[in-house]
Amino acid sequence: MGTAEENFEGRTAKEADNSQASVTSLEPIAPANSNSASASDVPLGANENSIHNQDLILQEYRDACQSGDLAKVKEMIELGAINISHDYDEEEMVSGLHWASINNRLGVAKYLVEKGADVNFKGGNLKATPLHWAARYGYVYIVDFLLENGADPTLTDHQGFNLLHLSINSSNIMLVLYVLFFVVGDKISIDCVDPDNRTPLLWAAYQGDSLSVKALLDFRADLRLADNGGFTPLHWATVKGQPQVLKYLIENGGDFLQNTNENKNCFVISQEMHTEHSLTSALLENGFNAEGFPVFKLFKNPKHAKLLTFITPWILIGLILNFLATLNIFVAITFTTLLGCVSIKVLRKFVIPSYNLRQSGSVFLKTPFLAGILFGSIMWVFYVWITRVLPATMSEELLANVLFLAFLTICLGLFGRLVLSDPGRITKEQELGSVRITTKELLRIGKFDTRHFCTDTYKRKPLRSKFSRFNDALIARFDHFCPWIYNDVGLLNHKQFIFFLLSLVSGVICFSIACVEYFDYLEDGSMMDYKCGIFDDDVCAGLHLDTFAFLVLGWALLQAAWVSFLIVVQLFQTFKGITNHELNSASRKRHARDSGNEFFTTTPTDLMDEEELEALNQPALDSEELSHLKPRTCGGVCCALVGLDQILLVMKGFFGGSRNLQLTHSSSRLNFETNYGWRTNLSDFWLLGDTTAPLWQRLLYSQRGFKALLGGTEVDYEKLYTLPIRKFPADEMV
Repeated sequence: MGTAEENFEGRTAKEADNSQASVTSLEPIAPANSNSASASDVPLGANENSIHNQDLILQEYRDACQSGDLAKVKEMIELGAINISHDYDEEEMVSGLHWASINNRLGVAKYLVEKGADVNFKGGNLKATPLHWAARYGYVYIVDFLLENGADPTLTDHQGFNLLHLSINSSNIMLVLYVLFFVVGDKISIDCVDPDNRTPLLWAAYQGDSLSVKALLDFRADLRLADNGGFTPLHWATVKGQPQVLKYLIENGGDFLQNTNENKNCFVISQEMHTEHSLTSALLENGFNAEGFPVFKLFKNPKHAKLLTFITPWILIGLILNFLATLNIFVAITFTTLLGCVSIKVLRKFVIPSYNLRQSGSVFLKTPFLAGILFGSIMWVFYVWITRVLPATMSEELLANVLFLAFLTICLGLFGRLVLSDPGRITKEQELGSVRITTKELLRIGKFDTRHFCTDTYKRKPLRSKFSRFNDALIARFDHFCPWIYNDVGLLNHKQFIFFLLSLVSGVICFSIACVEYFDYLEDGSMMDYKCGIFDDDVCAGLHLDTFAFLVLGWALLQAAWVSFLIVVQLFQTFKGITNHELNSASRKRHARDSGNEFFTTTPTDLMDEEELEALNQPALDSEELSHLKPRTCGGVCCALVGLDQILLVMKGFFGGSRNLQLTHSSSRLNFETNYGWRTNLSDFWLLGDTTAPLWQRLLYSQRGFKALLGGTEVDYEKLYTLPIRKFPADEMV
């Protein structure tokens, strides 16, 4: 196993992240070697000694091609100092187009091709073309240009690697997708093999490149094919131990019991490579236990299991409150702890596996359990109100009871709609022709990266959108995933969500007023005085005379407290013209800057604007800044669930604003391009774009399509690629 792993020396995405770095020697671009020799044993060209012996003019020309000095290249060719058909050293055989390609110098490459450079010239000891050199570093713009100008994608280098193999080796998902969209099928087979019978999927699996694995599987790559050693992609994924890659392969039918030529299956390999945990996790997520047998599922229909998960909190809340109301406090706490632990274990083992097999992270966050807690709380409040509070307070607190019933009806109706609502889904593109048009347009404007192209839906990513695993779609004007309604919050249901929160808190306030009157009614009927010290006499009477109702009131007030935090954050964000997701993203950018190529951007400097060039030269984090980055703890998760983390963000540095979403290294405030001034922001969020409709409809109705106001202008959020120009004076900013 050790020798097999040494044979795979593929580069990771972060190793090729700086698209503007000049490559001046041949050694760094040695391809991943599939033989027993290491990559450094098979250089693409000559060593440093041969470089020093080159003609000085050729050296100057090569340096100009590497650095992108187009003026120098033009001067040398047009003055006849360099012959474009023989612009290479006889020993290394590496042309100027090779050097321009591997350094992502699109302007130089275009000029050389225009002057007659051979796009299929094989150079170096590996006999690789400029296309091969560009592909190995993931330079999709260079690859696109060379293919458009006659480069042959079917050619292989000396190691037997073609364009698809080398694209996979770059670990740049944008290049991989480009080759799949434009080359695979027509000119190259998705299952093409190298001399060791290793397919692109096999290479991607070994490299632990989950994005490339997913893309190849989308294009129906055969995961049953084995290399000369009998290793399938699943075997090599087990060697690497990347859980998401293993999950994708098993999900698509990978056989974990298949043996290699040495009679080893995935379980044996995982033991030898110490990747048992990753394999077990992937198996569980696909419905198999650690031994490879199907996991027992109590419910054949996942909807029934979800319904039981949703209903269970109702019962738990009622039982726990009843224990606390009727039993000794220590006995009640003991019973409550036991009941909670047993219920959670039963749900995790017998119910949740019927629809959600995730084992890592907070499992309950992506189940209806928290939504059941919230809805169950509402139902117990309603039960106490209808059976106890209403009969005793109908005459004394008529208004509070009527308002409570109204808010309860609104709250329940909105809850049902939110759970079933479409938050603004933009689903996967099914037409290859449309994907190709989108890709070409993004390449033309220099924006073919994961900031602007969704690698899950194969669509251009609109501004303010985010891909949701929960809905398996891009969500327009994405705000956040809310486990309390078991759905995402986005453009089409955001207003409903805030109305739901407001009706919930308003209902609790009305219930509290009526409940206090009910306790007063109980005190009058008992002919006794009750003193508790911290409560008023009537509330104290409720504690003694109807403990269950008192506890329900306390539980309702607790729910209303954290919901109030959430309302404050949501209303403040509408005031500032931003979403929860944008606030979190900007905060992360403010406190951290990834030194790697997070968005797989390989845009040549020729296509970059001034802002992009400035961002390219910004420094990475220093050690002091890195010390602030901490993994989320259990307490952090709890704060996020009740909105306290957003309150802290607002308090730490949100007050104030400017016109740009440019967070400088020393910035003390979070600034957003979508902040058009508080009047415009509120109008954009709360009013529909249809100005012919009555004001009350514009205010109360939710969006029914992707057209909505932004900056006072109606925009289509499904195709929002640029923000509207501001129409207000600077002093309206907040």
